[in-house]
Amino acid sequence: MSMKKNVLFFLFNILSLVVAAQDPWKISADKIDPGKYFGITAGNGIIGIVSSPQPFKVKNVVLAGTYDTYGRGRVSNFLNGFNLLNMYLEIDGKRLDDQNTSNMQQELDMQHAAFTTKLTYGKKANIKYTYYALRHLPFTVLMDVTITANEDFKLTAASVMETPDALRDVENYYNEIDRPHVTLSLLTSTAKSPTGKLQLCASNSFLFNEQHGSEPKIIHEMWDNNSHLMKFSKVIKAGESYRYSVIGSTISSAQHAIRLTKPSA
Repeated sequence: MSMKKNVLFFLFNILSLVVAAQDPWKISADKIDPGKYFGITAGNGIIGIVSSPQPFKVKNVVLAGTYDTYGRGRVSNFLNGFNLLNMYLEIDGKRLDDQNTSNMQQELDMQHAAFTTKLTYGKKANIKYTYYALRHLPFTVLMDVTITANEDFKLTAASVMETPDALRDVENYYNEIDRPHVTLSLLTSTAKSPTGKLQLCASNSFLFNEQHGSEPKIIHEMWDNNSHLMKFSKVIKAGESYRYSVIGSTISSAQHAIRLTKPSA
């Protein structure tokens, strides 16, 4: 009887350690197979962000209530909205992608409604980015990015606004709001749904931790009618961690009547 109690006590301790090591709120994956990847959605009931197996990208962004007739079947389908959380990173002029990065891990934190991706770039840098569909701002998404340097290097980071092919009459804008306490660089796109029934708009901006006046200089680039970007560069020293965020909002005329006014030059 004593032996059975000892065995049960030992098994109970082992089980307790296993349960303690696994957070029941988090779903993690450290072997990402693009061929068997279906994506996880982080959403708030209005906006949903679908994950991608490709680093620094999200698969698509969907907005509740935005339907239009297109594609097969002549039925009303969910529209993919503007992809306002795609980005790219360059270290010493080298663009990071799935071929030159490693140790990619993804994690969905259901308690904090956050989706995190971690990866490494050789011996130079560890990168982590987390995005959220904000609960208190239902049309708004936020992505926090942290780059930890193991060596000195020059970082170039870009936020890319992409318009799905199904949308038409695309117009892209870039504008800066300069106030005594803050300067905001706004990357904005507008478009119509396939039948023209709906108007869709999106805008995003960088958020920096530096004091006003010492933030990195923003450069705007127009690639083609379906994508444009804003980017900045920063020298990071070994041992430093540099943090910035991208915040963006999107809405359509299905939720609110939209009156478009072109930004002033």
